[in-house]
Amino acid sequence: MQVTINDQTLPVDLSHLRNLEEALVELNEKFIPDGQQLFQVEVNGQFFTERYPRESRYVTLGEVSTLDLKTVSDADLARSILTDAARQAEPLIQALEKSAALFRLAAEDEANHYFAQVLEAMRWLLQTGEGACQVLEVDLGRVTSPQIGDVSDFLKRFQDLLEEMLQVYGEEDYSLLADLMEYELLPMVLQWQKILSQL
Repeated sequence: MQVTINDQTLPVDLSHLRNLEEALVELNEKFIPDGQQLFQVEVNGQFFTERYPRESRYVTLGEVSTLDLKTVSDADLARSILTDAARQAEPLIQALEKSAALFRLAAEDEANHYFAQVLEAMRWLLQTGEGACQVLEVDLGRVTSPQIGDVSDFLKRFQDLLEEMLQVYGEEDYSLLADLMEYELLPMVLQWQKILSQL
């Protein structure tokens, strides 16, 4: 089997392994340096992505004549994730608007469904931004934005607003919750989207 990483041929013997999963684990551990992540796998000239968890375990090495791996730096991957996170704010904005409208119409079951999606998306968006900043060694405590000032203060206000919304939700004051979502949270999500796209 011929193995390449970033178009460089590796003189490696994988005959002691049984399947593609084992080969990928060993190659990752031995040949992919710190600061790099496995990004793309081609098996026999075809892109390989698992359609179900651990599918690579069921591909025997006898079936593989060429294995081509591509890596990406942690920083490039983090930038890509930030770009994607900024794009993911759009569906969040739509869910916010929909949830607020449904709470105003007293369609609580459907509004609760959207509100749960909003909370999960908010959690993901904030964690993704913070995680990518750690990889990029960006100290959010030192970042400022012309629109919002100090980003760490902004994130504190963001967190305080989310806590207030959860309290209002627990009190079942859906009219106030809709107002908080539309008039306070929505502008903050738009600002966070701008921050992520500028990092």
